[in-house]
Amino acid sequence: MMSKTHIAVGIATTYLIMLPKTVSEFTVATVGGSIGGVVADIDVHINWENKYATNASLDALYGEILAIAISASALAVDYFIGGNVLKNIIKQDEISMLGAAMFIILAVIGELSKHRDRTHSLLACLLFSISVILIEPHIGLGFAIGYVSHLVIDLFNKKPIRILYPKKKGICFNLCYANRLGNKLFFLVGMFIIILYIISIFCN
Repeated sequence: MMSKTHIAVGIATTYLIMLPKTVSEFTVATVGGSIGGVVADIDVHINWENKYATNASLDALYGEILAIAISASALAVDYFIGGNVLKNIIKQDEISMLGAAMFIILAVIGELSKHRDRTHSLLACLLFSISVILIEPHIGLGFAIGYVSHLVIDLFNKKPIRILYPKKKGICFNLCYANRLGNKLFFLVGMFIIILYIISIFCN
């Protein structure tokens, strides 16, 4: 699926599971769900061979930038209203530094991987999630939920993912293409859930 769909579904799924009610709770769910929703596609490499390949690969880059922008905005709001989420992320203790180092190492490995390979696996989801939990436990939970949502909706594609890595055989449901009707439906459902949930919390 395309990156904006992964972000929408990642955030929506995180809201439904974590059930945030305060600004700080929304912040950790939004940051975790958006980053977790796209980080698996760190294995996408820019391909200039043809227009379709270029657009598809650039989409992953734009998605990562969008997820960072959404997260930064959420953290800024929480910070300026007196929340502690950002302070918890940047705390300089041994555990958080270990988590940061672990995340960087995993990201480099993912960057060097083929698309839909190592990073599209339950093993990668577990390791990445542990690294984020070490940095900030609440965001780590949202991140894990967002990451799982990425793997689940990618299973609907016609191209397999190695979800059981290191097993070589990939799996897919072969139901839809990554950038067509199925992608649009997942995006719309994700956005509908996000909007409806926010309205239900702040309008009561």
